[in-house]
Amino acid sequence: MRAGKIGTVHCYGRLAIDMLTASRSSLGDRELVACRTPSEFLAELDRVEAVLGIGMPVEDWSRAGRLRLIHLVGSGADSILPAKGLPPGVRIANARGISAPAMGEYAIAMLLGLAKGLPRVLESQRAREWRRHHPILLSGLPLLVVGAGPVGREVARRGRALGAYVIGVRRDGAPVAEFDETHPAERFAELATRAGAIVMAVPATPLTRGMLNAGVLDRCAPTCLIVNISRGDVVDEDELAARLHAGTLGGAALDVFQREPLPPGSPLWDAPNTILTPHISWSSPDYPKRVAALFVENLERVESGRPVINPVDDSRGY
Repeated sequence: MRAGKIGTVHCYGRLAIDMLTASRSSLGDRELVACRTPSEFLAELDRVEAVLGIGMPVEDWSRAGRLRLIHLVGSGADSILPAKGLPPGVRIANARGISAPAMGEYAIAMLLGLAKGLPRVLESQRAREWRRHHPILLSGLPLLVVGAGPVGREVARRGRALGAYVIGVRRDGAPVAEFDETHPAERFAELATRAGAIVMAVPATPLTRGMLNAGVLDRCAPTCLIVNISRGDVVDEDELAARLHAGTLGGAALDVFQREPLPPGSPLWDAPNTILTPHISWSSPDYPKRVAALFVENLERVESGRPVINPVDDSRGY
């Protein structure tokens, strides 16, 4: 691991630029270079030492001979992995855990909204129609949380506080304190038959792509609720939309999509008892400040040859 001062810091994209501009004083005498477009970043690649951003537009990192740290503004590493040509010794870190409380709250808010039929209630209100709906209880509901990282654990903790029985799915199935029971990922389809609701909170990797597919959806009860706060690619959107329109699922709340923005022609837009939000579940007022502080901490760790906080394992993809 190379030690020594990092003299220049790059940031890529509006969010990263805003974060570091607001925290400029914390960078000390380091030069700050803001790259707003792919061409601007690629033009700087041979002198990048440390970069904060997401979705850096690099097909081959081999020209980045001075690079020592790639720091993501979010938790998903799928936007840069696999990093072809990445020089040896480059550390990759992410903002894992910072958004977990906000995403846990979002998931529970969406579950409550779906359970109480809020999309239908609001539709009736706008139509000035007095139509009774039939809410269901989260208390006692078998809640299947797929993913046992910081976000999954926050969802589980809040779900149990509302009386749900929380079943966890994780890669190795090892027990996790926040879950009532935990199982390995290969049992997901089997466990879906027990679920009153499913929350997807897994990282996007080749193993999780299309995880919630037709085979799993066909095992779900017709009242099952689906929440996705993971990545759009973990859900087969066409199969999900077909079942929502057919009335063979209870409802869905989606914050992430295979294409963002969601295309106007997507059948998800008018699916019954469905809530769609524009990838906001991670957001909270203090998120930018906390990510900037983590980035500066990891800069100093790289400079002193210490391990970074929240390292990304490129062999796992998160």
